[in-house]
Amino acid sequence: MTAAAVQTSARDAEPDMFAGVDLASDCDMHAVMLIIPGVLIADAEVRTKVVGIDQHPLPVLVLELRPLSGLHRVVRAEQIYTEPARKAAERLAATLKKGTRVTVTTPLDDMRTYFPHVAAVALIPTP
Repeated sequence: MTAAAVQTSARDAEPDMFAGVDLASDCDMHAVMLIIPGVLIADAEVRTKVVGIDQHPLPVLVLELRPLSGLHRVVRAEQIYTEPARKAAERLAATLKKGTRVTVTTPLDDMRTYFPHVAAVALIPTP
């Protein structure tokens, strides 16, 4: 079988995503925490999301920010609340407007990468 070719477009080099970002170990959680300072590129909002093993709809504070590291990418951060805490999440979201500087702290092992505009998907032949 022949290998499929992938075409890409080279971009100018960008700063390291984690330059100037703190990594801290939280002994209680036994996880490496990623601390990202950034600027909101949109107003924060509270959405409802189905989460967990039991698939319950819960309020989620959604932030989209550009890291202060100079990375020209968007980081989306979500903080899950309990239903009784929805009003607190909504009050916080009301204060988090576009242009506000924030710091997001999250477990590194929870990080996901998201590609919203994939140009192609190809199967890799098995040997």
